[in-house]
Amino acid sequence: MRHRTDFFTETWDPMDGADDAFLDAMTTWHETGEATVTCPHCTTPSALPAWTWADDFYAFAHLGFELWNWPEFSSRFLTDFAQVLDGYRVVRVWGEL
Repeated sequence: MRHRTDFFTETWDPMDGADDAFLDAMTTWHETGEATVTCPHCTTPSALPAWTWADDFYAFAHLGFELWNWPEFSSRFLTDFAQVLDGYRVVRVWGEL
């Protein structure tokens, strides 16, 4: 079952403590490569990489590529790439400096 967890109000004010469990898990994952977060809705713990984020804002993986000055990948490329990786979830995280 999927639930939505909000960290901000509709006016973009932070919700006190809403992201504490995720921030702790991110620190643990960065240090150890593994972390779980307990769902605030159903209290079920799940591995941090299993969580999905709006617009793929975060991705936690054991394989990553950083490419500079490349054109944007097509959805077809990402689908084909996921097939080559035997169905593992492929997330494109991007930004500009």
